[in-house]
Amino acid sequence: MYLSNRDIKWAIECGKLIVDPAPTLEQGYDETSIDLHLGPVKDACIWDVEPLVSDAKSSGQPSHDGAPEIHLGSFEWKSFAEKRLMEIPREDKSKSQLVFRRGDDVVIRKFGFLLWPTKERVGTPRIDPLSPTKVQRPPELICFVNAKSTKARTGLLVHFTAPTIHAGWDGNITLEISNLGPFTFILKEGDALAQLTVATISSAPDLTLKSIRSLTQGQTRPSGST
Repeated sequence: MYLSNRDIKWAIECGKLIVDPAPTLEQGYDETSIDLHLGPVKDACIWDVEPLVSDAKSSGQPSHDGAPEIHLGSFEWKSFAEKRLMEIPREDKSKSQLVFRRGDDVVIRKFGFLLWPTKERVGTPRIDPLSPTKVQRPPELICFVNAKSTKARTGLLVHFTAPTIHAGWDGNITLEISNLGPFTFILKEGDALAQLTVATISSAPDLTLKSIRSLTQGQTRPSGST
């Protein structure tokens, strides 16, 4: 069952739902969702591809149109992200940059892709099976991140592959943002680019069934780090 705006507000107030900073009554609430906003520009990232291209050329590895290959089934996310994610560079007046900063704005040309954490820390309380002394309220809710339809109709794709915020997880949500439209987009800190819907789950999950912890639990940065 999905929560109405009244139930979302109540869930935040009583601690069943984590949203920090919380939306205000004057803005941020729709009938069954709340807005999520882009966080500080300094936290937005793009992939630093050029070193990988150079490594692939020097080692004779195959590539297509200069794009290095990645074996997604076996690569180690944490070390890869920490090494290969970089802050969005400033505009260098070239036509080759697909994503760049212009003052406090981020410019995204066609086919540009970036990662940008939300201003809000979002999630639900958890019982940590490895830290029994830090037992909190069992999670009762699950959340879903959705793009805003009017922005999607321009060709802006937001958080398009991983909408589920699992019960017991919390952190700043890293939004995957891609421009597949005919326009160049200008984004800035505080833009409401996504929305959060909330639903109840049938019972508190057994978190001991997970063989490993989430790679992004408590994240504040796109790499999954805190």
